[in-house]
Amino acid sequence: MSGLSDPNHSIVLRALLDREKAQFLQSQLFYRSTDNLSASAQAYPFAQENLEAIAEEAKLKFIEFREKWRKRLAFVQLHPFLHRNQWFVSQTDGFVLMGKGTKKDSKMLYLQSLHDMASDGERQVSLVSGQIFRLQPEIATLWHRDSVQDDRSRLLPVLEEAMRMGEQELCKKVRLFLSDLALETFTEQVVKWDKRIFASEEELFRGIAWPWYHSTYVSGFQGFMETFANLCEAVTGTILDHYTRKWDLFLRGLATNGNDIQSGYLPQNISPTNSSNLLTHASENSSGENLHV
Repeated sequence: MSGLSDPNHSIVLRALLDREKAQFLQSQLFYRSTDNLSASAQAYPFAQENLEAIAEEAKLKFIEFREKWRKRLAFVQLHPFLHRNQWFVSQTDGFVLMGKGTKKDSKMLYLQSLHDMASDGERQVSLVSGQIFRLQPEIATLWHRDSVQDDRSRLLPVLEEAMRMGEQELCKKVRLFLSDLALETFTEQVVKWDKRIFASEEELFRGIAWPWYHSTYVSGFQGFMETFANLCEAVTGTILDHYTRKWDLFLRGLATNGNDIQSGYLPQNISPTNSSNLLTHASENSSGENLHV
């Protein structure tokens, strides 16, 4: 969690811990309660219901995204535009793409065919992230009102607030990485096409993005789009999973034993360490291989 925390909040956490220790030593009494520290019966269902609603909406948005770009990348839609930009060259033995297939050629082709799609995919991830970022202060306000009574019960809310900015920056980093990944992958794979000759412009169109063209898709463009959509949807799912687990962790509170907070109350597969690593896991696994079919 330290990698996500705001240093300023670390000072507050330390002060709260020191003050609680001083109060305990002064009283020489163990505080015992059957309730979980900082648990919130009001904020918990509010968070879970809203995050589930965001997840359902995200699924629908990605269905709409795929349907929209299947149409826009279809031969009848994209071919006329590429034809006007003179990408199709007629030879005596068939049709080839303009240029030799250098990385510069590949980048220009990508910008004229798939760039807008990748930007739209990144936008879908951004929309979900934005919804979550706007939801968090609402959850926190309800949580504070419902559970904060003293310094002990203030510790978890302060810890959560300390993480928030780091989480948002990590989400932004992963999101902005997507478009760069799409461009880099395409320009590495779709090169050296001067020897690729096709009998018709339509056959050439279907095979332009050949690493993603097989029987499942009508063209390589669609294959690239579907694969990129899978990646964007997986990143979105990881972000949602992180925040769902995070709020499940914090809003259930922690069991106490005497004056010590006990983490043993938590299920073994959910811990603060696991929670902070969820988004990092998405970033580390967003490699170029994810765009390869």
